[in-house]
Amino acid sequence: MKHSFLMYILLLLFTISLISCDEKDDNHLSPEAPKQLTLQAIGVATGIPISTVIEGVDIEVSGNAFTMDLFNKETGAHIGIVTDINVFAETFEDGSMQGENYTIFTFDEDNSTLVMHNFINMTPIDNTTLQAVIDTPKTESNVIGGTGKFAGELGGSTLNATLDMTEFAIGTIGFNCTYGIKLN
Repeated sequence: MKHSFLMYILLLLFTISLISCDEKDDNHLSPEAPKQLTLQAIGVATGIPISTVIEGVDIEVSGNAFTMDLFNKETGAHIGIVTDINVFAETFEDGSMQGENYTIFTFDEDNSTLVMHNFINMTPIDNTTLQAVIDTPKTESNVIGGTGKFAGELGGSTLNATLDMTEFAIGTIGFNCTYGIKLN
């Protein structure tokens, strides 16, 4: 009887220890998200109509999606892709534009994403080129989440971009964008 009681206690302790163990926690297995990033998006892309829910922030968007290559600005290494979903744009008589977009950075290393919600001001440099920057008051809080190592991350970013609008009439834009991202 004493032996079975002892076995019962050991079995109970073993069961409790199994129940108290956490399941796999991807946040602890993934490397910590860097707090500052300098990223460059370069490429020529044609807008594709899209309607989707952005993973990691659960926001439904509709607009034209432009996807291009993503590089680490400091090393020049190719690190993924960036998709810009333009949900609103307005063009003015002087050729300037204002737009609203969601930018999704997808990193090759672990398929993590980082999502920004931007209000963009674009001014003409010449007849076919626009200079684009994020509306300054929004630069402190335009990083709104992500997935993987960026899940729940918030922060802000700057943008310095040159947009080649030569083929804009057919929905194609040349991008050279540099993002300075600071996470909280």
